[in-house]
Amino acid sequence: YVFQCNARIKLSHKKDEFKAFECTKIVESFASKVRSLVPVKYEIIVITGDVKGAGTDANVSITIYGTNGDSGSRRLKHKFRNLFERGNTDRFILEMLDLGELHKVKIEHDNSNANAGWMLERVEITNTATGVTTIFPCGKWLDKKKGDGQIFRELFPKY
Repeated sequence: YVFQCNARIKLSHKKDEFKAFECTKIVESFASKVRSLVPVKYEIIVITGDVKGAGTDANVSITIYGTNGDSGSRRLKHKFRNLFERGNTDRFILEMLDLGELHKVKIEHDNSNANAGWMLERVEITNTATGVTTIFPCGKWLDKKKGDGQIFRELFPKY
């Protein structure tokens, strides 16, 4: 809390003398908070399951949610690299405003290409400025033909 007065206050050592002040709570606006955030690089590690048909050729996107907001949907891609294959670990660096403590990830694919189904083992996200890593377990299919038929997952951290 911040208490702004902008007036002279006479301090008294007398026992029964006191001053009353009217206080107002100043709430920091979202825009003000965003202006004070700094860009941070996040290392995103995506681990594909090691079961038959686990890899995907679809386009994969992620949205990261934290106490300071969310990243918006970000496509995970590398030029000239076959990503999200069975048993593989894929690493990405994304720069965005500091999201604060991470509390959710939404990961999805667009169901494009013949082999779109995907078994996602987990996602690990490291704030490179603080070194804090948050692990988001999954262990489910993102596949219209397997499991529950969903091609997105909302994942929550393992503490």
